[in-house]
Amino acid sequence: MNNALASKELSFDLLKGLILSPIATGFNLAIMGPPGVGKSTLCQELIKEASKSGLKCLYVITNNPVDLVKQQLRDMGVAPVARNEPVIFVDMYSWLLGEPSPERFQIDNASDVAALSVVISSAAQMAGDRSFVAFDTLSTLLAYNSEELCVRFMKSHLARMKRHGNIGAYAIETGIHSNSFYNEVKASFDGVIELKLEEMDGELRRFIRVYRYRGSHETKWFRLLIGPDHGVKIY
Repeated sequence: MNNALASKELSFDLLKGLILSPIATGFNLAIMGPPGVGKSTLCQELIKEASKSGLKCLYVITNNPVDLVKQQLRDMGVAPVARNEPVIFVDMYSWLLGEPSPERFQIDNASDVAALSVVISSAAQMAGDRSFVAFDTLSTLLAYNSEELCVRFMKSHLARMKRHGNIGAYAIETGIHSNSFYNEVKASFDGVIELKLEEMDGELRRFIRVYRYRGSHETKWFRLLIGPDHGVKIY
């Protein structure tokens, strides 16, 4: 199955101020930042843009109930059209609640990385080549597995996604893993977007920048605003 992408490049309007050239298929992007900075919202906004471009999307969820995430996407306008679900979900959260997952693709043990790899590969095959993949978040795996094992999974997974021409966004928490793990992330991904929180004038403000990218980009920090409706603006 091939997705309805006219070219091998995708221009995310949301990222145009940061990344100055279209993102090619087979490109994997790490989104790094502290808890609460907006990584999940950014992933969902990218899913919204990818689905509007005709791409099937794969969303691996580890830190929120699937029903909540589906409602957030519906509120953003990502909804089934003619019974065609634009997003395939991999549920890595329901097992934490001790509840059965309603999803076809699910994980009931985050420490079984081999099973996770099989499930995600099966879901990606259903999504088809040149689909958009969001993984929120890779850091959850490190709560149940060693960094060495997670790095091996990450490298193997990224290689498979690249082979099928998928574009991916992978959220990663900062400040909780070792420097060697973050160095592996920065070396493994095609691009790295960093987010941070700073207290200014008595309020916490969000900022975003491109740490590294294989192509034309801006490296300075930009303001990141997330509205009550989860709308995202970068300026």
